Amino acid sequence: MYFGKPYRETAEMIAEITGEGRENMMIFGDRLYTDIATGRRHGIAATLVLTGETTMADVERATEEERPDLLLPSLAEADALLFG
Repeated sequence: MYFGKPYRETAEMIAEITGEGRENMMIFGDRLYTDIATGRRHGIAATLVLTGETTMADVERATEEERPDLLLPSLAEADALLFG
């Protein structure tokens, strides 16, 4: 059994701890192959923040399945988006 991103067990653990369905979750991260892949592969909305290792060029090269649902310059914009 594997644990961590992007494995199924991680999505299951988040759902169990929060008591929420995946349709009510959003994962935020700065890596396409871990954070965003966790969301995309397991039914959780995935938001990429461009404050880490992933660049806009990486996003442009990614396949449709690898791309985030939402793209933000930083988590500051996420706060404004979620809480107005």
